[in-house]
Amino acid sequence: MSLLRRSASIAIPAVLAVGFGVTPAQAEAGISCNNYYDNCGAFYFNSNLSGSYTIFTGLKGQQGSVPDLAAYKFLGNGNGKGQPVKNNAASFYNGSFQITTVFFNSNYGGPCDTFEPHSTAKQLRNTYNDNASLGFGRSGVNCYKFS
Repeated sequence: MSLLRRSASIAIPAVLAVGFGVTPAQAEAGISCNNYYDNCGAFYFNSNLSGSYTIFTGLKGQQGSVPDLAAYKFLGNGNGKGQPVKNNAASFYNGSFQITTVFFNSNYGGPCDTFEPHSTAKQLRNTYNDNASLGFGRSGVNCYKFS
């Protein structure tokens, strides 16, 4: 009887995992972009790419985006370290090889700032201190374009 109970308790998590499926890959946050082939975007707390920063990376060919920045904080040393990234970034660097967009709203909506590969915004235009999501390989409508 106890063997039957153990088998049932093992089978339930396996069924639940299969039922929910795999979630899409999200970008990782840190203070460096170690792989030249990764998508890489850095939010800075202050204008002119200064103050604390957090770098998001996502592998090319995968979604690697962030639908909501609420869970992330500025990690690098400098003004703003420990503050939330969401609605606190003043500048951005796109270190990826594709278009990258910062959105005003979560889930890639609203006004936005779009970046050509390897471009910089010393001061965000449409999402200055109002940034909620990040999309590698995404573009939106009503975006200011940085090149």
